[in-house]
Amino acid sequence: MDPLPAFFMISLLAVFPLAWLGGGHTERAGVALYLCLYIVGRLTQHIQIGNPLLAPALVDLVFLIGLAWLALKRERWWPLVASALQVMVMLVYVGAMLVPGFNYRSGIVAIMVLGVLGLYCLLGGVLERILAGETPASASAVWRRRPPARQPNS
Repeated sequence: MDPLPAFFMISLLAVFPLAWLGGGHTERAGVALYLCLYIVGRLTQHIQIGNPLLAPALVDLVFLIGLAWLALKRERWWPLVASALQVMVMLVYVGAMLVPGFNYRSGIVAIMVLGVLGLYCLLGGVLERILAGETPASASAVWRRRPPARQPNS
């Protein structure tokens, strides 16, 4: 495996549990978006519709829409920065499709680097939450069923 995909996978395995356990609902939604992006991207990586980058571009466009929705609905800084990075990813796709003789390998590397930066924005949001002393969403999770409330004798 090349070093950049290995670094990306190690980053995923390190950031996702931290974001899920230490973050709030926005960070959990970000983890869900990134997981969906990864799974759908792996499922569609061999689909070619004319240009070899068209199917991944459509997947990343849907991911951009999800991040933009998250940035507009929640009051956190990291979805806005991750959305801006995802816009740059879309510009790489546009450049790859419009420039004849484009080196696809360099485009894929640029997309992966921007993806890792977006992932570390998520980590920065989690660390900010921890440093601010905000309660993580996992602290309020109910891990077992509560016994039914006792009814008063009538």
